[in-house]
Amino acid sequence: MVVKLLIEQFILEKEAKPSNVNELLDFASLCYLNNTYSISEYRMLFRELMLRGATKPEYYIDEELCEQIV
Repeated sequence: MVVKLLIEQFILEKEAKPSNVNELLDFASLCYLNNTYSISEYRMLFRELMLRGATKPEYYIDEELCEQIV
């Protein structure tokens, strides 16, 4: 799968162009979770989008909340 095809699918489903590569990465992840893409297709897209500057979000962990849970 080529990123161009991912962009075309994004436009068809969202009726808008992706604003950045992170939005495309989120869309590719969603498609994988919905079984639209195989794991090999997702990995290929993931690598290509990361090379183009996509990043996964950094999650904020509240240490006080973690201490309360433990």
